[in-house]
Amino acid sequence: MTRSGPPPKDPKMKRRRNKDLVESIELPSTPIGSVKSTPSVDPTWHSISRQLYMSYASSPAAAFFEPSDWAQLRYVCAFISSILYKGEYGADYPDEYKIGLDAVASTVSALEDFLTTEATRRRLRISIDPSKTIWSEPLPYWHELATDWFMSLRQSGQSMYYQSTDIAFAVLVAEIIHRHVSSGMNGKMMATITRACSLLLTTESARRLAQMELAKAADDSMDAHITSLMEEYARDI
Repeated sequence: MTRSGPPPKDPKMKRRRNKDLVESIELPSTPIGSVKSTPSVDPTWHSISRQLYMSYASSPAAAFFEPSDWAQLRYVCAFISSILYKGEYGADYPDEYKIGLDAVASTVSALEDFLTTEATRRRLRISIDPSKTIWSEPLPYWHELATDWFMSLRQSGQSMYYQSTDIAFAVLVAEIIHRHVSSGMNGKMMATITRACSLLLTTESARRLAQMELAKAADDSMDAHITSLMEEYARDI
Protein backbone atom coordinates (compact mmCIF):
# COMPACT_ATOMS: atom_id res chain seq x y z
CA MET A 1 0.00 0.00 0.00
CA THR A 2 1.45 3.35 -1.04
CA ARG A 3 1.50 6.27 1.40
CA SER A 4 1.65 9.93 0.42
CA GLY A 5 3.77 12.50 2.19
CA PRO A 6 7.30 12.40 3.58
CA PRO A 7 8.53 9.30 5.41
CA PRO A 8 8.06 9.37 9.19
CA LYS A 9 11.01 10.53 11.24
CA ASP A 10 12.92 8.28 13.56
CA PRO A 11 11.30 8.72 17.04
CA LYS A 12 14.78 9.30 18.48
CA MET A 13 15.18 12.29 16.19
CA LYS A 14 11.88 13.98 17.07
CA ARG A 15 12.10 17.27 18.93
CA ARG A 16 9.99 17.81 22.01
CA ARG A 17 8.33 21.16 21.44
CA ASN A 18 7.02 21.38 24.98
CA LYS A 19 10.34 20.70 26.66
CA ASP A 20 11.15 23.19 29.40
CA LEU A 21 14.33 24.96 28.33
CA VAL A 22 14.40 27.36 31.30
CA GLU A 23 16.41 26.12 34.24
CA SER A 24 15.00 26.86 37.67
CA ILE A 25 17.39 28.64 40.03
CA GLU A 26 17.03 28.64 43.79
CA LEU A 27 18.71 31.25 45.97
CA PRO A 28 18.95 31.68 49.74
CA SER A 29 17.34 34.72 51.30
CA THR A 30 20.69 36.40 51.97
CA PRO A 31 23.04 37.77 49.27
CA ILE A 32 25.66 35.32 48.03
CA GLY A 33 29.20 36.56 48.52
CA SER A 34 30.04 40.12 47.59
CA VAL A 35 27.94 42.16 45.20
CA LYS A 36 29.90 43.14 42.11
CA SER A 37 30.69 46.80 41.46
CA THR A 38 27.91 48.59 43.31
CA PRO A 39 28.47 52.31 42.71
CA SER A 40 27.44 54.58 45.57
CA VAL A 41 24.02 56.17 45.32
CA ASP A 42 23.84 59.70 43.95
CA PRO A 43 22.87 61.96 46.88
CA THR A 44 21.13 64.38 44.52
CA TRP A 45 18.55 61.79 43.43
CA HIS A 46 14.99 61.87 44.68
CA SER A 47 14.65 59.91 47.94
CA ILE A 48 12.38 57.30 46.33
CA SER A 49 14.91 56.72 43.57
CA ARG A 50 17.72 56.41 46.13
CA GLN A 51 15.75 53.83 48.11
CA LEU A 52 15.05 51.87 44.95
CA TYR A 53 18.69 51.79 43.87
CA MET A 54 20.01 50.75 47.28
CA SER A 55 17.41 47.99 47.61
CA TYR A 56 19.24 45.99 44.94
CA ALA A 57 22.42 45.85 47.01
CA SER A 58 20.62 43.75 49.63
CA SER A 59 18.74 41.61 47.13
CA PRO A 60 19.90 37.99 46.68
CA ALA A 61 19.16 38.32 42.96
CA ALA A 62 22.02 40.85 42.72
CA ALA A 63 24.40 37.90 42.92
CA PHE A 64 23.86 37.60 39.16
CA PHE A 65 24.56 41.27 38.43
CA GLU A 66 27.58 42.32 36.40
CA PRO A 67 29.05 45.84 36.22
CA SER A 68 26.84 46.43 33.18
CA ASP A 69 23.72 45.69 35.25
CA TRP A 70 24.71 48.26 37.85
CA ALA A 71 25.60 50.86 35.23
CA GLN A 72 22.26 50.43 33.48
CA LEU A 73 20.37 50.42 36.78
CA ARG A 74 22.09 53.67 37.72
CA TYR A 75 20.89 55.22 34.47
CA VAL A 76 17.32 54.00 35.05
CA CYS A 77 17.28 55.35 38.62
CA ALA A 78 18.60 58.71 37.42
CA PHE A 79 15.72 58.82 34.94
CA ILE A 80 13.20 57.94 37.67
CA SER A 81 14.63 60.67 39.88
CA SER A 82 14.27 63.24 37.12
CA ILE A 83 10.59 62.47 36.49
CA LEU A 84 9.79 62.51 40.21
CA TYR A 85 11.47 65.89 40.67
CA LYS A 86 9.82 67.28 37.56
CA GLY A 87 6.40 66.40 38.93
CA GLU A 88 7.09 68.24 42.18
CA TYR A 89 7.73 71.61 40.58
CA GLY A 90 4.62 73.75 40.75
CA ALA A 91 2.81 71.02 42.70
CA ASP A 92 -0.03 73.45 43.47
CA TYR A 93 -1.08 73.08 39.87
CA PRO A 94 -2.48 69.63 38.98
CA ASP A 95 -1.17 69.63 35.41
CA GLU A 96 2.37 70.16 36.71
CA TYR A 97 2.04 67.38 39.28
CA LYS A 98 1.50 64.68 36.70
CA ILE A 99 4.04 62.12 35.61
CA GLY A 100 3.88 61.35 31.92
CA LEU A 101 2.31 58.10 30.77
CA ASP A 102 5.29 57.19 28.59
CA ALA A 103 7.68 57.85 31.49
CA VAL A 104 5.77 55.52 33.83
CA ALA A 105 5.41 52.76 31.24
CA SER A 106 9.11 52.98 30.36
CA THR A 107 10.09 52.87 34.04
CA VAL A 108 8.02 49.78 34.81
CA SER A 109 9.36 47.99 31.73
CA ALA A 110 12.98 48.92 32.48
CA LEU A 111 12.84 47.73 36.09
CA GLU A 112 11.65 44.28 35.05
CA ASP A 113 15.11 43.65 33.60
CA PHE A 114 16.61 43.72 37.11
CA LEU A 115 14.50 40.95 38.71
CA THR A 116 12.76 43.62 40.77
CA THR A 117 9.54 41.80 41.62
CA GLU A 118 8.40 38.33 42.57
CA ALA A 119 6.28 38.08 39.43
CA THR A 120 9.33 38.63 37.21
CA ARG A 121 11.49 36.27 39.25
CA ARG A 122 8.89 33.52 39.01
CA ARG A 123 8.53 34.03 35.27
CA LEU A 124 12.30 33.55 34.93
CA ARG A 125 12.28 30.57 37.34
CA ILE A 126 14.30 32.26 40.07
CA SER A 127 13.19 31.16 43.52
CA ILE A 128 14.38 32.99 46.64
CA ASP A 129 13.74 31.66 50.12
CA PRO A 130 11.19 33.84 51.97
CA SER A 131 12.79 36.10 54.55
CA LYS A 132 11.82 38.91 56.89
CA THR A 133 11.89 42.25 55.12
CA ILE A 134 11.82 45.79 56.48
CA TRP A 135 8.78 47.73 55.35
CA SER A 136 8.84 51.44 54.70
CA GLU A 137 6.16 53.62 56.22
CA PRO A 138 3.75 55.28 53.79
CA LEU A 139 4.74 58.84 53.00
CA PRO A 140 2.65 61.30 55.01
CA TYR A 141 1.45 63.32 52.03
CA TRP A 142 0.14 60.38 50.00
CA HIS A 143 -3.51 60.32 49.02
CA GLU A 144 -5.63 57.94 51.08
CA LEU A 145 -6.02 55.58 48.10
CA ALA A 146 -2.25 55.30 47.68
CA THR A 147 -1.71 54.78 51.41
CA ASP A 148 -4.41 52.10 51.66
CA TRP A 149 -2.98 50.28 48.64
CA PHE A 150 0.55 50.33 50.05
CA MET A 151 -0.54 49.23 53.53
CA SER A 152 -2.60 46.38 52.07
CA LEU A 153 0.53 44.78 50.62
CA ARG A 154 2.14 43.90 53.95
CA GLN A 155 -1.18 42.38 55.06
CA SER A 156 -1.42 40.17 51.97
CA GLY A 157 -0.05 36.65 51.70
CA GLN A 158 2.11 37.24 48.64
CA SER A 159 4.27 39.70 50.59
CA MET A 160 6.01 36.79 52.34
CA TYR A 161 7.94 36.37 49.07
CA TYR A 162 8.84 40.05 48.74
CA GLN A 163 12.46 41.15 48.75
CA SER A 164 13.79 44.64 49.43
CA THR A 165 13.38 45.47 45.74
CA ASP A 166 9.66 44.58 45.79
CA ILE A 167 9.08 46.98 48.67
CA ALA A 168 11.07 49.81 47.07
CA PHE A 169 9.16 49.24 43.83
CA ALA A 170 5.89 49.37 45.80
CA VAL A 171 6.90 52.76 47.25
CA LEU A 172 7.46 54.04 43.71
CA VAL A 173 4.11 52.68 42.52
CA ALA A 174 2.29 54.21 45.51
CA GLU A 175 3.88 57.58 44.71
CA ILE A 176 2.65 57.29 41.13
CA ILE A 177 -0.85 56.33 42.34
CA HIS A 178 -0.84 59.37 44.63
CA ARG A 179 0.08 61.71 41.79
CA HIS A 180 -2.39 60.09 39.41
CA VAL A 181 -5.26 60.55 41.84
CA SER A 182 -4.21 64.04 42.93
CA SER A 183 -3.77 65.45 39.44
CA GLY A 184 -6.89 64.05 37.80
CA MET A 185 -7.21 60.43 36.75
CA ASN A 186 -7.23 59.05 33.21
CA GLY A 187 -7.74 55.54 31.89
CA LYS A 188 -4.47 55.00 30.05
CA MET A 189 -2.40 55.81 33.11
CA MET A 190 -4.59 53.57 35.25
CA ALA A 191 -3.90 50.65 32.89
CA THR A 192 -0.15 51.24 33.21
CA ILE A 193 -0.36 51.49 37.00
CA THR A 194 -2.43 48.32 37.37
CA ARG A 195 0.13 46.50 35.24
CA ALA A 196 2.80 47.63 37.69
CA CYS A 197 0.59 46.42 40.55
CA SER A 198 0.29 43.00 38.92
CA LEU A 199 4.08 42.62 39.15
CA LEU A 200 3.57 42.71 42.92
CA LEU A 201 0.95 39.95 42.58
CA THR A 202 -1.78 42.12 44.05
CA THR A 203 -4.69 40.24 42.46
CA GLU A 204 -5.75 36.61 42.32
CA SER A 205 -5.41 36.68 38.54
CA ALA A 206 -1.78 37.84 38.79
CA ARG A 207 -1.04 35.22 41.43
CA ARG A 208 -2.53 32.42 39.35
CA LEU A 209 -0.54 33.51 36.31
CA ALA A 210 2.57 33.34 38.52
CA GLN A 211 1.45 29.92 39.79
CA MET A 212 1.19 31.15 43.36
CA GLU A 213 -1.43 29.64 45.63
CA LEU A 214 -2.09 31.17 49.02
CA ALA A 215 -3.75 29.15 51.76
CA LYS A 216 -6.88 30.81 53.06
CA ALA A 217 -7.59 30.70 56.77
CA ALA A 218 -11.14 30.84 58.06
CA ASP A 219 -12.23 34.41 58.70
CA ASP A 220 -15.52 34.73 60.55
CA SER A 221 -15.56 38.51 60.21
CA MET A 222 -15.22 38.27 56.43
CA ASP A 223 -18.01 35.67 56.27
CA ALA A 224 -20.23 37.94 58.34
CA HIS A 225 -19.44 40.87 56.04
CA ILE A 226 -20.32 38.86 52.93
CA THR A 227 -23.56 37.66 54.57
CA SER A 228 -24.47 41.26 55.41
CA LEU A 229 -23.88 42.35 51.82
CA MET A 230 -26.04 39.51 50.50
CA GLU A 231 -28.87 40.42 52.90
CA GLU A 232 -28.66 44.07 51.86
CA TYR A 233 -28.77 43.05 48.20
CA ALA A 234 -31.82 40.85 48.85
CA ARG A 235 -33.67 43.76 50.47
CA ASP A 236 -33.01 45.99 47.47
CA ILE A 237 -34.45 43.62 44.86
